[in-house]
Amino acid sequence: MPETLSHEILMSGFPARSARGFLGWSTIVLLQTRRGYALFDTGGSGDRPGLMAKLTERGIDPKDIRTVILSHLHFDHIGNSEYFPKAQIVLHQSEVDYVREHMDDDPALSRYQVEGLLRSPQLTLVSGEPDVLPGIRMISTPGHTGGHVSLVITVGDKCIVLAQDAIKHRGEIETGIPLGAFDQEAGRESIRRIVDMADIIVPGHDGTLIMEDGRVLAASPLAAEVILTLDGRRITLEV
Repeated sequence: MPETLSHEILMSGFPARSARGFLGWSTIVLLQTRRGYALFDTGGSGDRPGLMAKLTERGIDPKDIRTVILSHLHFDHIGNSEYFPKAQIVLHQSEVDYVREHMDDDPALSRYQVEGLLRSPQLTLVSGEPDVLPGIRMISTPGHTGGHVSLVITVGDKCIVLAQDAIKHRGEIETGIPLGAFDQEAGRESIRRIVDMADIIVPGHDGTLIMEDGRVLAASPLAAEVILTLDGRRITLEV
């Protein structure tokens, strides 16, 4: 385990949906800290084979994950939390409060998943804006949900904000508008807060973004591949 903090995008989010509704291809971040491996969000249930493969490629067993930090409780971010039996699951109290009030009117909340997670003995609730691990600060970024949080880390002289759905994709930085937010004004303020502090932003449904002289730049091209199981044809979606 390295002595210094590092992060890696295990699975990149992608800004797309279908006529059926949410695709839910969200970002999953691996954090390496002095206290062991941690994940920031776990994707949706459909991400399970890919997530497990990514961990195996790195020689990481699910039991090696010591901490799972959840940005919020939407189905596409919590779907694999139960696959890490040794992990402390960290969630903000304000998100629990939000869910208890809005379970029936937020379509991205899965009652069975959420209620099971809230009963888990692995769950730890936090409040305020704590350092959840050495060098990793949790900040409140509500709007997308009432209790959404992001993570802030510093690498060298760069401030990196793991924004998740406080900034879903680069378009929300360009317009300042949080699409589909529970609270539009809170969401706008969260976008402003992140943009004001960050050199690098990792959104919930886009690739890594670099802030440079007030402009937002993609760190690298972003693509996702869809494979038709009927005949194996591959379709590449590019941003």
